[in-house]
Amino acid sequence: GEFSSQVGVNYGQLGNNLPSPKQSVKLIQSLGAKRVKIYDANHDILNALKGTNLQVCIMVPNEIINNISTSQKLADSWVETNVVPFYSTTKIRYLLVGNEVISGSPKDIWPNIVPAMRKIKKSLKTHGLDKIKVSTSMAMDFLHRTKSFYFLDVYPYFAWVMDPKNINLEYALFESRTIKYTDPLSNLTYTNLFDQMVDSVVFAMKRLGYPDIRIWIAETGWPNAGDIDQIGANIYNAATYNRNVVKKLTAKPPIGTPARPGWVIPSLIFALYNENQKPGPGTERHFGLLYPNGTKIYGIDL
Repeated sequence: GEFSSQVGVNYGQLGNNLPSPKQSVKLIQSLGAKRVKIYDANHDILNALKGTNLQVCIMVPNEIINNISTSQKLADSWVETNVVPFYSTTKIRYLLVGNEVISGSPKDIWPNIVPAMRKIKKSLKTHGLDKIKVSTSMAMDFLHRTKSFYFLDVYPYFAWVMDPKNINLEYALFESRTIKYTDPLSNLTYTNLFDQMVDSVVFAMKRLGYPDIRIWIAETGWPNAGDIDQIGANIYNAATYNRNVVKKLTAKPPIGTPARPGWVIPSLIFALYNENQKPGPGTERHFGLLYPNGTKIYGIDL
């Protein structure tokens, strides 16, 4: 079936000063978002999303992947508790098994991701919920068989900040009108860093024998502030990047990337709020479109 280029937002909850789920859903709608991803299956949030037209992506937490991978009974229980009661009135359309598991979790989880995905998929099928796409940020062969998406986190900010001398800031922000890079092997020409990052994954999948898996941008964004030594993290750059990436991803007809011209790329902007309890450097707490009081940090329409 067709899928749309509408942009959504990641609704993180790592803050002790955030609006209620009910208020948050209204704020998400006020931004013009059509999709929302949460990092668990929070029942209060799923209840607040009832009756809205927002497509919802929920998540199996990393810490229970190992247990689910060896127990169909546990997978069934998780689906019966967190999906079945909400599905008829809340538009749950995507279910991710884990979040950035390969990037930050203990390696003992890695071999268990696909078995856990299979058990969750089987449980959804048992309950007649086949339309919910199961994914994670890897496992291309599984995704190929189930016609699901490869959910990808794409942050030009982090690539740029690692090498600001050689990567032009305007190129990272979609603002350059003159800088172009032609890949020496594919001969494709790039005008922004985002497309290069996405196409690097496209070519990697193709090399492994999976050339047609659809890509979903699970997270992208730019920090609106950070620690004193975190260059480029400010409101102007955040507004510039997010406005430009939304413009690109919602263009009609679809733009795609140089390796996949014209392809629709569904996407979710990170994040709804500045979250004051996120660990790590200052930028981690400043990716929000909104302050915790619900006001916009800068104007944006998703």
